[in-house]
Amino acid sequence: MSRKLVIAVTALAVCLTGCSSGSKSTIAPAAQNSAAVQSQPDLRASMEAQLGFPPRPDATTAQAFLADLKTIDPQLVASQDADSLVNRGRDQCRDLKARPAKEWVTVANERFVTPQAPKGLGEPTAEKIIKVVRARLCPQF
Repeated sequence: MSRKLVIAVTALAVCLTGCSSGSKSTIAPAAQNSAAVQSQPDLRASMEAQLGFPPRPDATTAQAFLADLKTIDPQLVASQDADSLVNRGRDQCRDLKARPAKEWVTVANERFVTPQAPKGLGEPTAEKIIKVVRARLCPQF
């Protein structure tokens, strides 16, 4: 399931729970006020963390990640949006945490593709990508 879909479903569930008609809120007033103060990016980051995604990398880390991917396969970076590649890397991090190790290479091979290799870059390349993902985006995983 994509990260956007998971976040959207989670947000919808929160809204439906908090907006059910005819019921009184069970959230303490202080909690309601603190939620209102929290910004949209903070809420998103909080939800992503709860779903198992690492924090968004700063610009320097993102550039280093992209440079490492470029050394693996220049077409990978040339053919795709930088934000999309960083998000795919974060998705891979979540899979490193949530999936058995035997599935990591398969998932990375399916996730990181190019127009020349729409079915994946092969297992050896996927293994290199996993090393870069772990080193740059989620070393704690």
